[in-house]
Formats: sequence, structure tokens, C-alpha cells
Amino acid sequence: MRKVLSSVLILVLVFTLTITPIHAVTSEESYAGNQLRILGILRGYEDGSLKLDQPIIRSEVATLTIRILGYENKGVEGEGRNFTDVESGYWAYDIIQKAYKLKVIQGYPDLSFKPLGNITYAEVVAIMVNALGRQNDLEGTWPNNYIDRAKSIGVIPASSNVDPNKVITRGEMSVIVWDTLLVKE
Repeated sequence: MRKVLSSVLILVLVFTLTITPIHAVTSEESYAGNQLRILGILRGYEDGSLKLDQPIIRSEVATLTIRILGYENKGVEGEGRNFTDVESGYWAYDIIQKAYKLKVIQGYPDLSFKPLGNITYAEVVAIMVNALGRQNDLEGTWPNNYIDRAKSIGVIPASSNVDPNKVITRGEMSVIVWDTLLVKE
């Protein structure tokens, strides 16, 4: 009986490890996250943690972007978009509208925003390029056009070969935001 129980527990552990993505926070992610916390850009959870190993959602990325642009407590002129999946009572509704008006986030062709959805490396890179106002005269096709621009201006390392469709964590986002803040005009 003990042998069967041990075998079952081992199978459960192996199965869990194979389906649960594990992301160890790097020292670079920890440093960037803490710098962003000091600046008030990245805010932690009630337990004080930043949860840098967890995926970041699209609403949180919009919020970080609006904070780095200095519009968190300011109005933004322009026409918003009635995203089909963002209700006016949603906590990030105003932030998402500001991000859209500032042309840093566009949403999807079906007029959705997917506020609780994970976000990919390519999408985050595009948002940071847009936040810097460096999206004009891109060459090539999506997403390589944004990735190439991001490399050329220092948003991401020139040697970066991250899969554009990779879902990124709060720690990875922290590094990209921190590097975006360090970009020289």
C-alpha cells in the first residue's frame, strides 16, 4: 500500500511540474521591480510582494504605461474606444481609455481589450515603443518591426531572441519598463 501511495504521489508531482510553468525571478528582474516600486510605478500586493514570478495581465501593463508617462492623475483629451469587454465600472477602465487615447495601446480588431488576459513579449515591446513615441516609420512586418525598433533604441537588448509570443511575467515586464525609462531621446 505504501509503495502504491508513493508511486501515486510521485506521478502527481511529476504531472504538476510538467503543466505548471516555473519562472525563477532573476536578480535583474528583482532590481528593476524594486526600482519601479521606489518610483511608485510598480505597486505590490497587500502582502507586500511584487509577485515578479507571476504573469502580468493587460490591465496591469496599461496601468504601468500610464504611470511612466505621468498620466495616472491627469486627464487625456481625445476619443476613447468602447471595448466590448471593458465595463465602465472596471478598476482599470479609465487607465485603458487613457492608454488608447495616447495611442500606446490599441486593443484587438474585434474591439476587445482582454483586460484580464496575459500579454506577450511582442505586445509589451510594441507598447513601450509607442509610449516613447518611436513607432513612426517602422520597417518590416509585425512583430519584428517593433522588436527591431525596440532593439535599436535600447528598450530591449540588441541580442534579445525572446519568442515574440512568450507570455511575460511581472518581473520580465519590470525589466522592460526599467530599460524603457533609461532610453535616451
